[in-house]
Amino acid sequence: MIYNIRMSPTRGIFTLVEFTRVLRKGGLERLKSGIFCEQFTQNLPMPTYTKTPQGVRAQICVKRIRKSKTFKSMGQARAWAVSQENEILAGERGEIPNKTFSDALDRYAETVSAHKKGSRWELVRINLIKRDRIASVRLKDLDATHVSDWRDRRLLDVSGASVNREKNLLSHVCTIAVKEWKWLKVNPFIGVRMPPKGKPRTRLMTDDERIRLSQFANTEIYREVLRMADFAVETGMRAGEICGLKEVSGQVAVLADTKNGERREVPLSAKALEIWNLGPFTLDSKRLDVHWRNLCKAAGIEGLHFHDLRGVAATRLSQKLTPFQLAKMFGWKDLKHAMIYYRETAEDVAKLLD
Repeated sequence: MIYNIRMSPTRGIFTLVEFTRVLRKGGLERLKSGIFCEQFTQNLPMPTYTKTPQGVRAQICVKRIRKSKTFKSMGQARAWAVSQENEILAGERGEIPNKTFSDALDRYAETVSAHKKGSRWELVRINLIKRDRIASVRLKDLDATHVSDWRDRRLLDVSGASVNREKNLLSHVCTIAVKEWKWLKVNPFIGVRMPPKGKPRTRLMTDDERIRLSQFANTEIYREVLRMADFAVETGMRAGEICGLKEVSGQVAVLADTKNGERREVPLSAKALEIWNLGPFTLDSKRLDVHWRNLCKAAGIEGLHFHDLRGVAATRLSQKLTPFQLAKMFGWKDLKHAMIYYRETAEDVAKLLD
């Protein structure tokens, strides 16, 4: 029998029959990984496996951390239990687990990205990054040199703005890995020089382009697209906000769920209210994007995004509203966004002083 002096005499006795039974339940893997000894020296409970209609449910409890997951086979369940126990114990010892950056991206995609509003595009970006060789780097080896090499490779294919967006995503992955998972000790992205921020888009829809769009809006769908575009110009609302608009109270559009997750009220002009009174919008954001591109292509208009109409609205409204009013209407928390659209010259300001 096996006896552990840290346990009580009753619990410390482990018969050969019990030892054999534990080995059959995955104890051999724990012996190889070192977990088996820790479980008995630290009086840790063994994993449990329960057969369910969906498969085999594995449950672990290590250092007051409980986890469970269901798998199709017992082998998968045992392998998962061993890896999770090893990960938790390694974190308690301050050790970095033997995992790659790709493993961190997978866990982030499953536990963080999946719960975001923009999960679709973030998952696409993560899958793209996993094709780069930085994904195969072991976490214990990951440092600033790997990050700078990744930055230089990406700059050969995409703009600096795209690199900065990807960097923000990867840096947050590392931050979560440091603070919550204990997979890293420091964030290797901190301190690494990134490309300067690009200039904001200045592409605006001209009056001539608006006329050409109306000339080619010869189907019901295209006319609906143009109606939503006119509403965007009047309100400055995003495509997703327009598609999801359900409530208008008086002369105010109530947005229950916006990009930053906060409720926002948007004042409506007389023209915007007239457009809304024709009926709720019938297109979702995906269909709106596709049909907008097709309409612009048919009209021979290049480089005009639907989101550029928000800039058209901000430019027009900046002549009527103060920066504080414009920021509140558009949902900006930083006045720098509003100041982009105030393009008065010094002579224009001088005229206001008299």
